[in-house]
Amino acid sequence: MNQPSLEQRIAPLIKPAIKLEVIDNEQAEAASCESKIGGQPYAEQGDSWPVCPDCNNELSFVCQLKHPQQQELIVFYYCNECGPWGLAGESEGQWVSKLYPSPSMEKLSLIQRQSEDEQGFIPCLVNASTVNTLPDWEGLDLVDETMTKHCCELDDDAPWEAYDAAVERSGALNDYATLIGGYPRFVQGAVLPHCPQCQQDMEFFAQIDSEEQADMMWGDLGVIYLFRCAVHRDVFKMRLQCH
Repeated sequence: MNQPSLEQRIAPLIKPAIKLEVIDNEQAEAASCESKIGGQPYAEQGDSWPVCPDCNNELSFVCQLKHPQQQELIVFYYCNECGPWGLAGESEGQWVSKLYPSPSMEKLSLIQRQSEDEQGFIPCLVNASTVNTLPDWEGLDLVDETMTKHCCELDDDAPWEAYDAAVERSGALNDYATLIGGYPRFVQGAVLPHCPQCQQDMEFFAQIDSEEQADMMWGDLGVIYLFRCAVHRDVFKMRLQCH
């Protein structure tokens, strides 16, 4: 009996994701309820611009993320002065993810910085498209340890080569990109934070790639990863990795 190919074995692991292709566009300057980078963030009545607790500078508005098939909007701010990595021991508030369950232009309330953001990003719109994703080699163990062992049996010296080739043949995304959902593509090894409230493993929510058009660079071509608790939906964790 023929054994299934590695490509057939990984097929059940495929997850769809929303890939966001960045487009430099002046319209991104205005506040909206949709995904975008930079410009004026979405906010509602009672909100104020977040301030870093360590350097007392206002955070930079990075982006807002909305899945095309969902209503909620996540708005992400980051302190470019302190440059948090999302590690233990960093002050809470050096980065902020704000959840808006049902954003609308009727609820929109403009918030303003008190000072110019010298390290801000170029406002950009995004084109959203659906892509298939698979775990990268670094994150495969978190998803399916048996698959890792099988790849080692195929090639004990370089098991990742067989896996990467199978991912390529599957047609799944096999490069860094800004994504909502799917699987993360790690730069420096797999991570999976725990929710500070229930201590359960969090879910991967999105990754924000270094984007040249937005003048957005996380260290040396790095990536920011956002994780979310499946139970406490307003609880997020962030990790930054770079080459």
